[in-house]
Amino acid sequence: MKLMKTIAGPFNRRQLKRPPTLLTLLLLIDCCLAAPRALTTVPPPEGRTRSRANPQANVEPELMEDEPEPSFEQTAANVSAFEGQRVYLPCRVHNLGDKVVSWMRSRDLHILTSGQYTFSSDERFQPQHLAGSDAWTLQLDQVKKSDAGRYECQVNTEPKMMYAVQLIVRDPNKPDGYDEPHSQQTRISYESTAPVAAIMGPREQRVPAGSTISLKCVITSPYQTRPIKGVQWFRDNRLLTFQAARGGINVETVTGTAQTFTEATLANLTWRDTGKYSCRPTEGKSDTIALYVEDGEHSEAMQRDAVYAASAAAVRSAELISLFTTFLNIFLCSSIRKLAVFC
Repeated sequence: MKLMKTIAGPFNRRQLKRPPTLLTLLLLIDCCLAAPRALTTVPPPEGRTRSRANPQANVEPELMEDEPEPSFEQTAANVSAFEGQRVYLPCRVHNLGDKVVSWMRSRDLHILTSGQYTFSSDERFQPQHLAGSDAWTLQLDQVKKSDAGRYECQVNTEPKMMYAVQLIVRDPNKPDGYDEPHSQQTRISYESTAPVAAIMGPREQRVPAGSTISLKCVITSPYQTRPIKGVQWFRDNRLLTFQAARGGINVETVTGTAQTFTEATLANLTWRDTGKYSCRPTEGKSDTIALYVEDGEHSEAMQRDAVYAASAAAVRSAELISLFTTFLNIFLCSSIRKLAVFC
């Protein structure tokens, strides 16, 4: 009991009179109790120890690698359009990561779009972007003369990244060179952003009658992040699929984000199928080729008709000559008789 009171009680001078052997014994017991805990402590794995001063000092190297910085792809820096058209201002950003792309109008520093959201009260401005795509296109409907100017595609890095696009709006009622030399400069750097159709194969195609032909067309829209609304085939400016009396016409179309493929197949061709065929997207530029169907029987019939017509014309000419000769003989004979009576 005296020993317990000495440990628990406050320190006083009487404790100094205790034999030192008791204090030594108590310290030895305490060390013996702490030794198992020290022996069972597992040290941290080698290479994983972090110092309190620099917690990232011993982080594995692969965790410290820097991510690639965002970068702009070189696209059209000058875009021209006529008043009333729809225009696309291109912007492509690689390695965007968690950054955000915004479009700003330079003349008034007005933020038009941020990400996939529109921050302008002007509903003609719309962002065009598909998930996973590098394209962040600014769409502007019903473009006006006042819309001309500089637009900036920005990324919120530090410092901020920017890619500028100059929009030129032209008057459709004036010639292309009325504002020279400005129009000449923009024509050199001009790059259309509207979808463009291209029919594969030669500009003039000749096929025999009775055969089947497939006309293939590719509509490319490099700056448009959504598929085109549609595409139609025309023959001599008449919708091809509406020519129900013709029959044997099949049109197949496969739409995509950057390209659309369409194929028009015509079976049992005749000379009546000769004409100009156009692949015309609902928005953008169309393409036209000339198709000639070489029908042998029809050509022979035309040649026979030509021979018959020539023969009939020769007969008519002979008849007219004979009739003219007869009248001439009668007139001469009558004149001779009158002359003989007078004499």
